[in-house]
Amino acid sequence: MSASRPQTILFADVSGSTRLFETKGDVEARRLIAAVLEALTQVCRQHGGRVIKTIGDEIMCTFPGALNGVLAACDMQRRMGRDIDFVRDSLAVRIGLHHGDALEEEDGDVYGDAVNTAARMASLAKREQVVTTAATYDSLSGKVPEARSLGKARVSGKLLPIEIVDLVWQEDTCFNTERSSDGTAGCQ
Repeated sequence: MSASRPQTILFADVSGSTRLFETKGDVEARRLIAAVLEALTQVCRQHGGRVIKTIGDEIMCTFPGALNGVLAACDMQRRMGRDIDFVRDSLAVRIGLHHGDALEEEDGDVYGDAVNTAARMASLAKREQVVTTAATYDSLSGKVPEARSLGKARVSGKLLPIEIVDLVWQEDTCFNTERSSDGTAGCQ
């Protein structure tokens, strides 16, 4: 029996993998992508997440809360930027996430609107970017990364465009922000 529950869905996709196969060859490109997916899996688990599946050069994870997913996404980007092997081979990821109700099957896979929205956020993200819905970001409290509005985007299956944001994950920018009573975040 399937059960629906709130959770954060995250998709991370290796940027430029087609070029990687062309320049490195199938075996080496596959080895590099497997290394990236393993690194992302480790970060996922460190934040209480669960890997649902990998699809080629993409990983799909779930987290119990929006903050877990957001912090994992930022740490995934940092991990990519710190690993000398990934930097040397110009490997990067684009990440999208969304928090909402998702239908969880007995086999552990998840389906539904939240999954579709998270996948769309990943498709909108660029290399080294984390994109989420403003609703997901607005649900966060406590110490959260800064975010920049990207405006509204059309999302397949939604009647109206939804507001999206770019999470500021880079270490040389303010990350330890505290939400004020008016909902804005500022550097501490």
